[in-house]
Amino acid sequence: MRIRLIFLLLCLCIASALSAQNDSARTVVAKQGDGIYKILRENGYEAKDYYHKFLEINKDKIQLEDQLILGETYLLPEKHDTIKPEHIVVIDTVPALCVKPDSMSDSDSDPVCIPAPTQGKMPQTKMDLRIADTIKGTALKGAIFYLIAGHGGPDPGATSYVDGVMISEDEYAYDITLRLARCIEEQSGKVYMIIDDPDDGIRSGKILKIDYDEYYYPGLGISRDKTQRLVERADAVNKLYYENKTAKYQRVVEIHLDSRSSSQRVDAFFYYCHGSSKGKALAERMYNVFRQKYAKFQPNRGYFGTVEERNLLVIKRVIPPAAFMEAGNINNERDRKRLLDANNRQALAKWLCEALVKDYEANK
Repeated sequence: MRIRLIFLLLCLCIASALSAQNDSARTVVAKQGDGIYKILRENGYEAKDYYHKFLEINKDKIQLEDQLILGETYLLPEKHDTIKPEHIVVIDTVPALCVKPDSMSDSDSDPVCIPAPTQGKMPQTKMDLRIADTIKGTALKGAIFYLIAGHGGPDPGATSYVDGVMISEDEYAYDITLRLARCIEEQSGKVYMIIDDPDDGIRSGKILKIDYDEYYYPGLGISRDKTQRLVERADAVNKLYYENKTAKYQRVVEIHLDSRSSSQRVDAFFYYCHGSSKGKALAERMYNVFRQKYAKFQPNRGYFGTVEERNLLVIKRVIPPAAFMEAGNINNERDRKRLLDANNRQALAKWLCEALVKDYEANK
């Protein structure tokens, strides 16, 4: 009996030691410069698949904007806890889009209806959207586009408040960018989303919830250092450019919302990089499409967008010709109101796609 008791105690001690060893192997201490993506990657995890599980099991030790505490010990997820073995973009249910043709109008002019998008789930591989069964034409067949939604990850961009709820630039820029991606692929073009979100598809709501889990191609975390994160997304474009070097037409489109005085209302305006004749032509075609829409549907209102040269880091560093759009002032109530409307975000994307088609036709 005594021998059995000693044997049982020995087994319990061994089990306890193995359990402690296992727990120790699944912990990590946050060092200077560590973020969730960095810790997961350095410990052999597919960061985008385990990000939310990491947050869940360490929720009492996570600060605002998903920041870690220096010197704190964090649990690592078990490998079988993977939630997303395949990246899926979920498209919310969206009715047929009936929009005012200039997308930026406060008048009582009659709306124009755009067919409802295909609903359901769309798998995404290498972050280029697969729009299955929604091809409507071939106007962009052979064209490749690298779409960059401004900010993301730890950087929400400009912020504002609607009924006491904070909204951010990156969520609305991302929604417009996703809509543009869909429009491009409906015309048989190929799209790479340089900034992507593991949860958010095209959203029909007015208030787009802020999160900090966006990553940049190919599934890497977004740096907290401003210059570094801009360099990383430009370098992601350039890597893809060389992988697609046989393609004759490649373009970059970057989408932001402006931030300035709340009293200053602006129309969509565009930038291109100094010395890029093709980037300038692309920006001018975007501007001209917007100007023509306003002239047709709002002749008494006028359009006050502009095209300007600016040496912004990303559009300066990328190899393909690039155009940069500011969609409106998030701090101005009237600008903000029209950007909250999903119909207007859809119209912005549709007009941008029209400009891309014109640019592609001019460069064939």
